[in-house]
Amino acid sequence: MAPEIAILVSTFQRPDHLRRVLASIACQRGIRGAIEVVVSDDGSRDDTPEIVSEFAARAPFRVAFTTHVHTGFHLTRCRNAGVAASSAPYLLFLDGDCLIPPDHVATHLARRRNQTAMAGYCLRLDRACSETVDLRSIESTTYTKLVSSTELRRYRLLALRSRWYELIRHPEKPKLFGGNVGIWRSDYARVNGYDERFRGWGCEDDDLRMRLRASGISVRTIAGATCTYHLWHPLSPSVPDQWREGANVAYLLRKNRTARCELGLDQHHAPASDREPAYA
Repeated sequence: MAPEIAILVSTFQRPDHLRRVLASIACQRGIRGAIEVVVSDDGSRDDTPEIVSEFAARAPFRVAFTTHVHTGFHLTRCRNAGVAASSAPYLLFLDGDCLIPPDHVATHLARRRNQTAMAGYCLRLDRACSETVDLRSIESTTYTKLVSSTELRRYRLLALRSRWYELIRHPEKPKLFGGNVGIWRSDYARVNGYDERFRGWGCEDDDLRMRLRASGISVRTIAGATCTYHLWHPLSPSVPDQWREGANVAYLLRKNRTARCELGLDQHHAPASDREPAYA
């Protein structure tokens, strides 16, 4: 069966998180095996490749792995490399620190729309709760009960606001967060994917959203229908104290943005000496 959807998991140096995320993918229901998984690594120097290899040996669907030499946090490169290593017509982006409930993929498939990116959010588990999440709790979905009431209120408000933005046809919102996005491959390719000039933390999702809208592709919310569950970890060293202090802000706010970026998906269709596709 040809895959209908590619799950694209980006990761770096969090093997314990990745192992649990892959376990949550294995628990998906209602998709009849019509998936493929690509784990896109940012150059981890740990047992990440072995974890993916072990998962691939058990999985009843295609699992692929890409990596490259680590030269600083480069999430946009990971996401584009993952897309290039996949074949399904629909793409589902997932961060390697976010669990997905059993109906997550089926929900994204059911809500596919032409020329539309479906944007979702995450519920954040605190450190203590994250440390209790094991394979058994993933299989039973008991981890979904660990979310604090404060976090649930935050998420519900975010979902309501997102639906309101759709209703009033807000020109810029809802926002898009790359750890939970469903999009047609053809729409992603139209804007040449993520702009790889974004390095370090932040702004790459805002840029993609702006370029998608400029090319006629709408952004709609899937919040309220499904979400991801973010496992706690320390903040990346490249996260600034204030958003405007981020290294990518000036480039995001540039005046000469084009819908199709110059340094994006298309470069990954050419061989690269430091990119290592594996488990095809």
